[in-house]
Amino acid sequence: MNYSQQDGESILLNASMMTTENRWRIVNDDVMGGISSSKVFVTEVDKITFSGNVSLENNGGFASLRSQLKNYNFVNFSGIEIKLKGDGKRYNISMKETTYFNGYFYTNSFETKKEEWIVAQIPFNQFKLYYFGKDTNSSKKIPLDNIKEISLLIGDKQEGEFNAEIDYIMLY
Repeated sequence: MNYSQQDGESILLNASMMTTENRWRIVNDDVMGGISSSKVFVTEVDKITFSGNVSLENNGGFASLRSQLKNYNFVNFSGIEIKLKGDGKRYNISMKETTYFNGYFYTNSFETKKEEWIVAQIPFNQFKLYYFGKDTNSSKKIPLDNIKEISLLIGDKQEGEFNAEIDYIMLY
């Protein structure tokens, strides 16, 4: 299925999408032996709560909320915008160009303010290529016509409880 982002289709995630086949899913470090945990649910005021606990045990250290695997085309957009109320921690927006896990993600991070709504705009030209969470120092740019998955992630050795309330993630 080819999912081209065109006029009026710039929303990647919102509360109504979480009740359809387009809902995003949890992927934690337990896929690699870690013990971090997280959950996602839609609140009664149509916001998405992504919360849990990041543990560094067993070489773990991340929790993520990921889109469905599709063929996304972002060439007509400049970046990703997210509106959320955070916990003062740093989160990442990541994208990958494969349907399988190979450790490579285009990533950029943003800071949240505890219990305050923020709107973070992250231009595509500020994403860097990472391999298993480490900067590759590659100058390779995101293949905007060949994105397979988008994710919101907390990691970066930020051990402990986390909580983010998401209004939307969209393209701009």
